[in-house]
Amino acid sequence: MAALLSLVVLAACSPVATAQPDAEQPSASATERIETNTIQTLTLIGAGGEEVVLTRQDLAALPREQVTFSRHEDTSVYEGPLLLDVLARVGVPASPLRKDQQATALLITAADGYQVVLGLAETDPATRADRIIIADTDDGEPLSPQTGPFMVVAEGDVRAARSARMAVSIRVIPLGEPQA
Repeated sequence: MAALLSLVVLAACSPVATAQPDAEQPSASATERIETNTIQTLTLIGAGGEEVVLTRQDLAALPREQVTFSRHEDTSVYEGPLLLDVLARVGVPASPLRKDQQATALLITAADGYQVVLGLAETDPATRADRIIIADTDDGEPLSPQTGPFMVVAEGDVRAARSARMAVSIRVIPLGEPQA
């Protein structure tokens, strides 16, 4: 299991090498820096490889949470659904998560190639008091092309490093051994 976790962390720190979920997705090369996101969808990839593509309207239809969060010296009120509620669209169960789901990683990829890994248990309100949302508004306004249209917001984090802006995909990666 440690070797598998190492591979996930290595993948998260490497440039994006997976198939692009959207034909319009810009590619980030060593010489260009993506400043704005033209992709208007969020692709979820479930543990079994199933894909669901969500729009702003899909996320707006889910129950919403507000999170006050400081990012680069700017404090804002972000709003959007809980990440766990979004992941239900690819078969992730609601809170509380079962024991066999505690060893599951989420690989979040941004339009500019930035990647971050979260543990699925971190998204569960039964496990962690601080919420993780998929924000689509900042102080009541849609996120800008430099930040959105979707941003992961990890409430309670001291640094915004895990709050990936311009999020375009989230992959569910089970790391644990199947339980008999």
